[in-house]
Amino acid sequence: MLTALFLLALARQAAPADVIDPADEIVVVSSRKRKCRMELAHRVLSDSEFKARAAEWAAGKPVRVLVPPRTDYKCLAKIMFKLNEHGVRRANFIDVKGEPVP
Repeated sequence: MLTALFLLALARQAAPADVIDPADEIVVVSSRKRKCRMELAHRVLSDSEFKARAAEWAAGKPVRVLVPPRTDYKCLAKIMFKLNEHGVRRANFIDVKGEPVP
């Protein structure tokens, strides 16, 4: 749990929102069945597409994670762990209003 909080704290130190391409905005979708998935451009992000984009993000291209209301923090931690596994050390987690997620 501490590791998840640490990773979320690192994620809050991402690049400013004005330099992030909207094409690199991940939308977190948490379903009623406790499933957590990522969407990009209104479609579920496949594993191969995620790996390709994660390589770009790990190289320094900024990524923003849009967090809808009532999204489970376990889901956010799971996404940050997955990003971290692919070398992504920074992500900007924001709510639908564009405010940073606490």
